Amino acid sequence: MAFKLMITKTKTELVAAAFIPDTPAGSLALAVSKKGLARLFFCDRDGYIHFLADHDLPEGDPKTGLLGEALGQVHEYFNDVRKKFDLPMDLDGQSPFRTKALRECARIPFGQTITYSTLALRAGNPKAARAAGGAMANNPIALVIPCHRVVGSDRGLHGFSSPGGLGTKAILLRHEGIMVKEEKVV
Repeated sequence: MAFKLMITKTKTELVAAAFIPDTPAGSLALAVSKKGLARLFFCDRDGYIHFLADHDLPEGDPKTGLLGEALGQVHEYFNDVRKKFDLPMDLDGQSPFRTKALRECARIPFGQTITYSTLALRAGNPKAARAAGGAMANNPIALVIPCHRVVGSDRGLHGFSSPGGLGTKAILLRHEGIMVKEEKVV
């Protein structure tokens, strides 16, 4: 029997989490470490409860500290007040290329899209479009790292690993004023 050994530089130690049940794109959870926002992902209440249990993580005070700031910025985004997030991110445990791809993705402006190949180029490896796609598929901080703004070279939405899949990606793009028709950016 073969197995794959995964080595990461540092494991992110999460300190608190919160749940937002009612965004236009569905419910989501987020978690912070001492270094910054470490997780933001779409899930239902049961998924959130399992996440808390799996990480032995308490719910944090949604009104204070980094957790409160992150919650506030997410609400501002969905209320059309915020176009750019301003939060420290904890990307510990990511490979160097994934870290570059995630940071470059975070720089894509509100209401704009780029292709996976452009993202790979910006991350320093123009031949790594598939690896850039892998970084987006494993994005630990959705919205703040707006992987929904990355599309295929054919302008197709292609893959979105959050619940709701391409439908959720389309909702986020439309929220930012991007026209989507038949799972393509027009």
